[in-house]
Amino acid sequence: MAKRPDRSLPGRAYFPPANGTDMEIDYQLQGSDLENLRGHLLLRQRRRTGGTILRLGAWALIGAAVAFAWRWYARENGNGYHYLIWLLPVALFFVALIWLPIWQRSQYGRRWLERYAGNYLLSLTPAGMSCKAPDGRMSFYAWPEILGFEEAGTDLYLYLRRDVAIPIPLKALEDAAHAGRFAAMVREYWSSHPDNTGKTLPAIPPAQAFIQASALAGNLLQAARLAFFLDYQPGSFRVSLGLFLQLLLLNLLCIGIVDYLDAMPAPEFNVYGLDKFAVTTLLMLAGAACIGHLTLQRGNMLRLLVMIAAAEIVIHAVYFSGWLAAERWWPDFPRLLLGLYLASVVWTLAVVFGILRRLYPQPAPSALLLLSIYALFTLSLNGLLPSQRLYYPAETDDGTAEYEAANALNEEYLYYRQAGLVNEELAALRAQRKGKTDLYFVGFAGQAEERVFFNDVSLARNLLDRRFNTAGRSVVLVNNADTAHSAPLANRHNLAAVLRGIAERMDKDEDALFLYLSSHGAQDHSLSVSFWPLHPNDLKAEDLKAMLDEAGIRNRIIVVSACYSGGFLDVLKDDNTLVLTASSRDHESYGCGDFTRYTYFGESYFAKALADGDSFITAFERARQLIEERERQEGLDASGPQIDVGRNIAGILRHLEVAPAHTDAPTRPGLLAAEPSFEQR
Repeated sequence: MAKRPDRSLPGRAYFPPANGTDMEIDYQLQGSDLENLRGHLLLRQRRRTGGTILRLGAWALIGAAVAFAWRWYARENGNGYHYLIWLLPVALFFVALIWLPIWQRSQYGRRWLERYAGNYLLSLTPAGMSCKAPDGRMSFYAWPEILGFEEAGTDLYLYLRRDVAIPIPLKALEDAAHAGRFAAMVREYWSSHPDNTGKTLPAIPPAQAFIQASALAGNLLQAARLAFFLDYQPGSFRVSLGLFLQLLLLNLLCIGIVDYLDAMPAPEFNVYGLDKFAVTTLLMLAGAACIGHLTLQRGNMLRLLVMIAAAEIVIHAVYFSGWLAAERWWPDFPRLLLGLYLASVVWTLAVVFGILRRLYPQPAPSALLLLSIYALFTLSLNGLLPSQRLYYPAETDDGTAEYEAANALNEEYLYYRQAGLVNEELAALRAQRKGKTDLYFVGFAGQAEERVFFNDVSLARNLLDRRFNTAGRSVVLVNNADTAHSAPLANRHNLAAVLRGIAERMDKDEDALFLYLSSHGAQDHSLSVSFWPLHPNDLKAEDLKAMLDEAGIRNRIIVVSACYSGGFLDVLKDDNTLVLTASSRDHESYGCGDFTRYTYFGESYFAKALADGDSFITAFERARQLIEERERQEGLDASGPQIDVGRNIAGILRHLEVAPAHTDAPTRPGLLAAEPSFEQR
């Protein structure tokens, strides 16, 4: 065996025999060598960039000035936070550009450079190159990590990046023959590595395009083979941090396009969707880091992330296409959407399982354990986050305007105004007709935050005014900023006052009251009453019964549209009362929210069943059938609408005056008329 050199004499190279497999160079770098390296890299950088940095800096300054101008008004109003958080990194960037050349020429820069002076030991093997620094630290670089090899004057440079290189003085290689053999061995080892097959080691690392289209296309093509379980080679994926980030951005673009199309015709960007995507990506990184830690193969972490990110784009393209098609052509089958989602989850897990089996030499049970860790981060923990999409349909009404209108309300004036508004409504009621069974309507829309309840009450009032002769005998209590100064608020005090006023005007033996309440319901069988910034109390079934009994109203038709409203039936039912509820006492009802016009019960009962019928009871049975069919189609739990018919109320209802269907009647002034829903039209 050849004798290795005495390393006490730096600048010596050990060359193996002709059939040897490694090479060592023991050499010394002095401060002047490091200065040459820095000057060489700076010269290369300047030739490549030219005035790019200066141009970018100028445009950044212009952009900052424009941003400053646009945000001046907000800053003057005490809201300059967003401007400052954008200005801070720009300021730090320019400070660094100015400070760096000054620091390099200072004594601090020279001292920092001298830390890297000393003896180095460089070893070449077929697997890669190791380098021992003067402080004893060892670094290993596989041959694919070597991006360039340049012979320049008195030095050789092994590039790890365009701006990072390992310098080797030619004097450390003794003579030109040894230098040539070293260069030939570097190129031979580099070309013989499996990841570099068919490639040539360049002198200078090639400039990387901002968007590596060919590499992206190649990765996506391999990902398609991977996703559809065709044969592929993990080494065929191009791997870099830049490519991983570009795959993430491409995935984000796909998600954004789908959300945008689904939110048509009036999509509205939701910045919190970016937060959700960022946290999802962070969880994926955490899962990959745990896998790398457990397998002791952290070097494969970036390849794992690139392969998963590329495969997810393919899976998302198929899943989102099916999802959009299902929403477009089968909107009434939510179970189909659920099935598509579950299929995409299973598909993704199967693909990741296959990646783990190919990328890590693990048996199937161990790969399944690694998959469970990945699923914990990307599914379980991610599922705890609130759902946020990049685009939502813009609301028909401007939510900001509603908020500002509510915020501008004068609470004290509004409270003192209620007695006058109630008295005005009662004074406007038509006189009771002797010998006729008059029907009085009272509507109660308890929630101001969702307009669907006001729409429900408006729909019912318009229908009863038109068909059941309640025009001039109807009062609506509503929590809504648009009507806060023209109609009484929906609260317990106003409801009790209206019921007392109607009782004074009606014939309690022959007339009847139709009371419709629409709002959210709770499991304690209370009706939600809400109108920010006011703080009204909720309405319980016992409170409502006490109001009716105190007013002395005998003949009652009470309709409660709310979740768990069946609990009202047990309290309100008696021989002279017809009670209808949208759900049973232990089930939810459906249709509330910002994106529905009417509740399921309100639309089925008033817009469909009662609009063409003459009987409150018969219309309820038809509405119940419509609701059950709709819930069955949409895969929802049955709400279970309830009815109780008092033995005396049926005789009163037979004497009501009913106009033919589709009879026109004017809407009540001061309130907005509810439009028909899309399905009704």
